[in-house]
Amino acid sequence: MDDRAELLVENRAPVPGVLVRRNAGKGVVKSTRRRDPRMDLRRAIENDELTLYYQPQFEVLSGRASGVEVLARWFQSDGVAVEPSVFIPFAERTHLIGALGSRVLHRACHDVRAWRTAGLEPVTLCVNVSPRQIDEGFAASIQRTLQSTGFPATQLELEITESALMSNADYVIECFRQLKAIGVRIAIDDFGTGYSSLSQLSRLPVDRLKLDKSLVHNLTTRWKDVAILSSIIGLGNDLGLAVIAEGVETEQQFQVLRQLGCPQVQGYLLARPAPQNEAQDMLAGRWGARYARPTFLNRTALESSNAS
Repeated sequence: MDDRAELLVENRAPVPGVLVRRNAGKGVVKSTRRRDPRMDLRRAIENDELTLYYQPQFEVLSGRASGVEVLARWFQSDGVAVEPSVFIPFAERTHLIGALGSRVLHRACHDVRAWRTAGLEPVTLCVNVSPRQIDEGFAASIQRTLQSTGFPATQLELEITESALMSNADYVIECFRQLKAIGVRIAIDDFGTGYSSLSQLSRLPVDRLKLDKSLVHNLTTRWKDVAILSSIIGLGNDLGLAVIAEGVETEQQFQVLRQLGCPQVQGYLLARPAPQNEAQDMLAGRWGARYARPTFLNRTALESSNAS
């Protein structure tokens, strides 16, 4: 097997870090030393080695950043980046997801609270929750984190997918009701994939629907997806739920969502995920060359101001 083929095998491994490969200046040096990926991830969690990125969310009419979604990134000691699509399921399988989720939430609360202390306008912190995290101590753990970091419960939003929410609906609903009682917001992520019925939606303790990115992706080519999105946005309005579209990558998608009345958007077109300091600069209006504020956001806000 040549170097290129072996690298492909390594990158496709079901768990991170099977082989260690280093460039010693004389070509690729390969090591057959096996690593224990579970210990690597546990060490990364305990030593706070995960990097947090933040992706802003925007109000369509005003162009104002209203929230940030926190995204964990794992860069191993040898510089290899492990994709979340690899290490998150691995953490779930190896029962490390609870420790991972707690550490991410604690650091994110600290970061976003520091932005407020620095004079930034308050934004909602959106955190993804795995169904494997939700046990009898989950709500109490969230409350302890809020207390220890001084982060306002009303500025925290927990996101859970439709499928995860409905897989153990009664238990999850009761847990989220406890959190809503102290002000925490709840969002259904990837909404529109068909797992929940409208009758179930009416009894769920949710505050926001996050439209599945697959619907947004086909927005300009499939009129049926436009009809589905229009219906969901209208449904959200009727039920008093906020609605946000994720995965917005083109201005055409943005303009269609705007015409449909979607109040909030998130995606690479508007802002890419960025480390804490760079995300703070974006929220403070210091976008710089790498994270340039889309000009159409300014136009949209101006048009809205003139119309009022």
